[in-house]
Amino acid sequence: MPERTDVEVIEDLRAALREFLAAQRRLRGRDAQRPGLSYSQYAVLRVLADGAEHTAGELATAADLTPASITKMLDGLSRVGLLERVPDPSDRRRVGVRITADGRAALEAKNRQVNAAWAGVLEDADPSEVEAMAAAMRRLAALFDAL
Repeated sequence: MPERTDVEVIEDLRAALREFLAAQRRLRGRDAQRPGLSYSQYAVLRVLADGAEHTAGELATAADLTPASITKMLDGLSRVGLLERVPDPSDRRRVGVRITADGRAALEAKNRQVNAAWAGVLEDADPSEVEAMAAAMRRLAALFDAL
């Protein structure tokens, strides 16, 4: 079999990235229909897990959501007791968001599910292969940021 050209190798990487991004979109769609935390809710609670108060804008960025979407999500998570809104005493226009004990429990349950899935997929991977995947993902992120 002839050796592939640089162009062919790069095109294969681009195709793999498209497959990855499509799988991520499918995950978001499926996850929103399942009980428990959705992919976006999980991203929000992971940020809040640091114990600090965060703004809705910070959380929208972390979950890759619009301000309108994050507001709706925060309303729902607040309603079920996974987070609480905290008014800023020095500026009534600002409201912080922080995780509750129930939110931490939900996050831990989702972490166990996610970690088990990752471990299952990567159980036979060599650590150097996983390191190479991480490096490649960071290079692709830098590429997207540069475009």
